[in-house]
Amino acid sequence: MNEGHEMRWGGLAGLGALVLSIIAGILLAGAPRITESADTIAGYLLAARGVVLTAVLLYAAAIALFLWFGATLATAFRLADDRSDAPAVVLAGFALTSTIGFFGAAVFGGAVFAMTSRPALLVFAAAPYTVVTVAATVAGIALAIPLTATAVAIARTGVFPQWAAWFSGFVAVISVLSAITILSAGGVLVPGAALTTYIPGGLTALWVLAMSGLLVREHLPTISVQKGPAVGPA
Repeated sequence: MNEGHEMRWGGLAGLGALVLSIIAGILLAGAPRITESADTIAGYLLAARGVVLTAVLLYAAAIALFLWFGATLATAFRLADDRSDAPAVVLAGFALTSTIGFFGAAVFGGAVFAMTSRPALLVFAAAPYTVVTVAATVAGIALAIPLTATAVAIARTGVFPQWAAWFSGFVAVISVLSAITILSAGGVLVPGAALTTYIPGGLTALWVLAMSGLLVREHLPTISVQKGPAVGPA
């Protein structure tokens, strides 16, 4: 079955999503935390309007590529074992996560555009800013769905190395734990803080990099429908 090039492009989509997300994150490196004053948040959005909207566009493009990457993973698992529900859960989980992310980016971009075009609305800037930050944190639960399903699918089919299953499960646990931080009203565990942002975000980035690399490097030129190791070293 000649599916190699489709798998390759899905892996490249994952790498593209990672690159765009990193660039967007760098652009927003100076963004204030949700615990800072409303005036600070409003001043930042007004002064960095172009930077923020550019980052929103990059995130939107990254989410589209992320969905493509997820669909490729689901296809790889389905080709290896079409009797399992795991591929469908992987695809559904990526679709749910991408929908949340794209909707959040679009709403935030629209809010920033409206408030900076009509400065009188900037008095409300802290509200959408906080809502989007908290929503992104809660989305860790949605992300845990495809991560967990990926771990199960790898363990079941062996289509990727077994370390990828353990890594997927570990990142899923961290994603859920990061979502629980919305119960914190302040301190290092508040949503959007460095600890609750960089640790789950960095682990997710490493996971996307690893899985994308396996797709690009190993699913060439063909993929065989079989049980047992089909991609990468065990």
